[in-house]
Amino acid sequence: MALNTVDEDRVAVFGGSYGGYSAYCQVLKYPELYDAGIAWMGMTDLEGLYEETMPNYRTEMLEYYLGTPDENPELYHERSPINHADSLSCPLLILHGENDSRIPINQAERFRNTLIGHGYEEGPEGDLEYKELSGEGHGSTVLC
Repeated sequence: MALNTVDEDRVAVFGGSYGGYSAYCQVLKYPELYDAGIAWMGMTDLEGLYEETMPNYRTEMLEYYLGTPDENPELYHERSPINHADSLSCPLLILHGENDSRIPINQAERFRNTLIGHGYEEGPEGDLEYKELSGEGHGSTVLC
């Protein structure tokens, strides 16, 4: 597709797992670039994730790249989408598997609740939609 065929008024970001984390970060840190976002099983609260994820994910991912929350509290805070939730300016679809052991569903639940606490509205005509994927884990094949 040639670049001149992209509709600049309809740009969305989508990602799953780390890509879901990236989708959250993109719509919050660069709101002027996106008209919608879809975050599928993404991380939202890195400090909470550190406490709740599988031990090997904690050491091989979080500690390897970020250290521990005690070692780098500012980094964990700055890189957690939940701490920037008040910057949302486009519709966001949040998808997460109920049985995700790598990135537990409470990452999505907490983010949704934080958005609602900031005054965003949930629902098809609102600012966000939230879908829990029944019986699915990390890397589910069901998207809605």
